[in-house]
Amino acid sequence: MNESELQELARAASAMLRAQLEKSEQLRRAAALIGRWLCEEAQRAAETVNAPGAKSIEPSVETTNDPIATADDSSSASVDACSAVEPKLPVLSGPRPLPESSGIVPLKLGDAVVHVPLTGTTEELGRARAAASSVMGGSNDAGLGSTERLDVDLKLVAERCRLKAASCRLFIEKRNARPNTPEERAILERLNAMIAQAKSKPNCFLWVFWREKTQPDDEVLTLIADCYEALAEAIDLVRRIDETEFNPGSEVERAALQLLAEANSALRAAMEHTWLNEDDRDQLETHVWLRRETAARQVYIDRFMTADDRADPAQASDLRSRIASVVQHINVQSRHIKDIKNALGQIKYHARMVVKNGGSETDTHWKKIAEAARRLEGMGIKPTDRRIGDAIGADAAKLWTGATAETSCLSEVIDGIAAKQKDSASGVPPAGSDEPRAWSDQVLDVRRLLRGTRMVVIGGVRNAQAAERLIEAFELKDVEWVVLTEHGSGAPMRAPIQRSDTSVVIVIVKLAGHLHAEEARRYAGEARKPCVLLTGGYNPEKVAVEIMKQASERLPIAASSAARGQPGPAAIPPPGC
Repeated sequence: MNESELQELARAASAMLRAQLEKSEQLRRAAALIGRWLCEEAQRAAETVNAPGAKSIEPSVETTNDPIATADDSSSASVDACSAVEPKLPVLSGPRPLPESSGIVPLKLGDAVVHVPLTGTTEELGRARAAASSVMGGSNDAGLGSTERLDVDLKLVAERCRLKAASCRLFIEKRNARPNTPEERAILERLNAMIAQAKSKPNCFLWVFWREKTQPDDEVLTLIADCYEALAEAIDLVRRIDETEFNPGSEVERAALQLLAEANSALRAAMEHTWLNEDDRDQLETHVWLRRETAARQVYIDRFMTADDRADPAQASDLRSRIASVVQHINVQSRHIKDIKNALGQIKYHARMVVKNGGSETDTHWKKIAEAARRLEGMGIKPTDRRIGDAIGADAAKLWTGATAETSCLSEVIDGIAAKQKDSASGVPPAGSDEPRAWSDQVLDVRRLLRGTRMVVIGGVRNAQAAERLIEAFELKDVEWVVLTEHGSGAPMRAPIQRSDTSVVIVIVKLAGHLHAEEARRYAGEARKPCVLLTGGYNPEKVAVEIMKQASERLPIAASSAARGQPGPAAIPPPGC
């Protein structure tokens, strides 16, 4: 390489290495050893040049302009200043002994791994490999086993995927632009802005801009961009469902997770046409998230979850269309849910007005209530639905003045409210109640095991009413609800779990998050307490079902120990606990 090419290489290397070196002490040590090796090679070359009969070669200093400004000004200035002065290499007087050994050390840059030859003593090579191993271990994407504690932020993954898709399309523009034209300069400005944006996001590596590697052709890059965008859209879909009032385990949730698996598999297959020798970080993080969440939610995905069952990247456009169809379905369902809420809200408001006016001059309010009830019937909500009766309430029902032509649809509702009040006064459980006063046999079975002990609940904020229901249903001593922040430490749950009177740990997975769920399982295992994962609601009936399903074998012993105030015996936790 001539001096101009060396300067260009130095600028590119400076841009890539600077951010990584600032973050990692291990990487700085590895880089120092690499630098030492380079100096030794330079000294050896100097010995050869100065040997008798060797020809002296005077390097010429050339200057060049970097076509893509990927390094900052200070870095470039430093490289130029250094290249302007020929280094004075020390000349050794006598033969230099060869290093004791040599070896190859991996150096990770972004999603790429470069294997660098090093020479030195065995101890020095060992330190270099240890440093490289530490760096690689902190961000190794090679497999699921090395990412057990990887904190996956799906929102960030989607953002990085969209940025990578845009980088692929911009690279195509740059490659096809005429050199030294306003068009190319505009593209370079966009490219530099995109690189700056990537640097602002954790672990965002725009591999397509690495000039030292040969990039795929335009057709393949377009396909990869489509796959990145499909993955981002599938992630948005899953996040949207988690934020919408869909029942856990619903067909919509299952379909969204299946589409996410397909999009992720298609990206992995498409990336095989690039120079990267490891999985793309966003593809891997999505796979890790899918493995965790499908297990926690007890949802089985039958396709595209293994390396052998690969999705076709060429079908990315069709995949995006199917994702859009599910999004449209969710939009319709969301509007439906919103319309139901609005109608029930209208009923509640006018029922309060009836009570406030004491029953006089309330015809207008009853007409509005009837109008909302008819709207609900058009949405498939029958007048006998409990939600309508609850919205009207017993106080307003007592002030009912009788049906008219416009309010006749409310007669059945008012009669139902009156019957419910009568049954309540006589102690008879209301028909259709979510939580009957007479608990099921399963709740009673769990009660016999948990009576007088403490239950620890992980996930969300304390719900006083729910805690009281759990205490009542299982006759607990207490329900200790541990409040955790989303990305905060899980340490606050450790002491409650380890209390001698704690008999069972309940984790509400969708509120706690998978990382805190795993921590809770670990702490529970250390304390020899059963850990039960809830993927749905947490009323006593559902809690009893999951306790018997997940912890029926361990619970009797643990509960007995908790009742005596002693730690539970050692036991092998069943799968998932």
